[in-house]
Amino acid sequence: MNERENDQILTDEEQTALTEEERRFVVDDDQKAEWCIRKIAEARKEMMDWIEFYVAQTDKVKARCESRIQFFETMLEGYFRTVPHKATKTQESYQLPSGKLVVKKQTPEIERDDAQIIQWLYDNSQSPETYLKIKESLDWAELKKVLKVAGSVMTTEDGEIIPGITVTERPSKFVVEVK
Repeated sequence: MNERENDQILTDEEQTALTEEERRFVVDDDQKAEWCIRKIAEARKEMMDWIEFYVAQTDKVKARCESRIQFFETMLEGYFRTVPHKATKTQESYQLPSGKLVVKKQTPEIERDDAQIIQWLYDNSQSPETYLKIKESLDWAELKKVLKVAGSVMTTEDGEIIPGITVTERPSKFVVEVK
């Protein structure tokens, strides 16, 4: 999309308006159906072009603003170090009329291998279950293989209704696949 096209942004009404020819058009043979598919492909391409354009513009603005924010934060951090500020166990802060400068103390980052720790618990603890969680979860894919849809419920092979399952029929959906 070039700069000239960018300046020609259509109003919502102009973008959704169909030509008089398009309104009167009737699909009654393969050639006309092909024409419709080409129109859909064109509209999808135009939509993607505009999305790409606005994403690129948004990225530029975001980068510019983030750079400015970083610059001012760096300046304020230097200023923060020169003024007396309040210190607590978890942070240091300095209050200003329109905001607050804060240095938060970070907790250490911990990497762990749960399998090794669990094995250590079994080997070295008299009650490892104190530190372990046992979690049951449903294997829906396997269960669904042995159930049948019966109206708005699901049943077993012998007709027993399974509680907690509601089946809602949905209408077929028409989709145009463009190559």
